[in-house]
Amino acid sequence: MLLLSTFSSTTTRAENIDTSCTVFLNDVRTMGALFEDIYLSWAIHQMELQNQMARQQGIATHLIDLDLIDIDTQRKFLLDYCEQNPGHEFVDGVTLLYDQFPEAK
Repeated sequence: MLLLSTFSSTTTRAENIDTSCTVFLNDVRTMGALFEDIYLSWAIHQMELQNQMARQQGIATHLIDLDLIDIDTQRKFLLDYCEQNPGHEFVDGVTLLYDQFPEAK
């Protein structure tokens, strides 16, 4: 599983193919909707962390409101990204999704 292998790996993200979109798609296909929800939850948490870090560092140039894009749209975005870019990192899709969010007012 991608999430567990990410934390237990001694290699860098670029060296660890277990963080790829291919692994994400395989996990979703073989393990079902529960794992899809776990990945989406992880992605949302990462985007929330990006917001918090930007605020703390005083570089809040792109703070997002996670409520502005519904969960199904976020899920579809990540699935589409990974299907189109199977060799890319899952976290790269999350970063791109973060960049797609409208800024919080």
